[in-house]
Amino acid sequence: MADKSSTTSLALIADIGGTNSRFALVEAQGQPQQVRTYEDDDFKNLEGVVTRYLKDTEAAPTIGIFAVAAPITGPDIALTNRDWRFNVDAVAQQFGLSRLHVLNDFEAAAWALTRLEDSEMRAIGHFAAGDPPQGARVVLGPGTGLGVAALLPAGDDWHAVPTEGGHISFGPATDDEDAIFARLRADGPVSAETILCGRGLARLYAAMQPDRAPLEQHAIVKAAQANDTEAGAVTDMFVRMLGRFAGDMALLFKATGGVYVAGGVAAALGQRLDADIFRHAFEAHPPYPHLLEKIPTSLVTANEMGLLGCAAYAAMLARRKN
Repeated sequence: MADKSSTTSLALIADIGGTNSRFALVEAQGQPQQVRTYEDDDFKNLEGVVTRYLKDTEAAPTIGIFAVAAPITGPDIALTNRDWRFNVDAVAQQFGLSRLHVLNDFEAAAWALTRLEDSEMRAIGHFAAGDPPQGARVVLGPGTGLGVAALLPAGDDWHAVPTEGGHISFGPATDDEDAIFARLRADGPVSAETILCGRGLARLYAAMQPDRAPLEQHAIVKAAQANDTEAGAVTDMFVRMLGRFAGDMALLFKATGGVYVAGGVAAALGQRLDADIFRHAFEAHPPYPHLLEKIPTSLVTANEMGLLGCAAYAAMLARRKN
């Protein structure tokens, strides 16, 4: 990729999803400014929405940092949940950017952890106040899929590691889960992501309530919040499995700096994300419950986490240049 300069006084940052795209501008070490959101259905391709934002703001950025819901394997990018494809070098050239950095959306979420304020998250479980936890951090999020990334200490800075951890094999851990997973396997392939996402919640409902009519994600959560017993049992099981998966990821990265849960499904659960259920499953990993019980877990409530991560990445570029 062409690279005239690693940093700039003004960067175009974007969080490109399958439904909406969010844009902002940021200066080195600054916060996102002129944030705007566009519906992807209104545009034929990425270039169209970028053109619209630059026209609306009359901005002339010289680099870009985009978070995209897609694996990054080279300059040719294909969004996972939107029929958009683009070439990184071609987009940079079209919009006069000296460089366009493209991050996986959860890689950006990992960078956002360096910017989160206490008011932008709430603890899942109770932990003593004090100095921020040290060590590796993990962010995971059930949404359209199940994203996972880690943020690892790198000297005086950080290094974000994108993963495809949501696609790991996943199975029963207790006797009462055996029949549930048997029904899930009969319905199709089973991985963590096929359960711990929006569509996965609906699939879990069908497996746990085979004699009831199917329900979609939002209807299940609404029913559970209205104290429907069957729907409540499903959301509790979802939270249990999410806690177990979070514990898996904490062990994988030895994430003593904390595990952070993001994503639209977790946010939608609200009070149905029961801390006791989550923490019990999180810690139930023999022989290391003593390690996991010391690791804090938090629900991220910040808006525009993708843009915040892109801004943090821009700040990292500025630090490394200086």
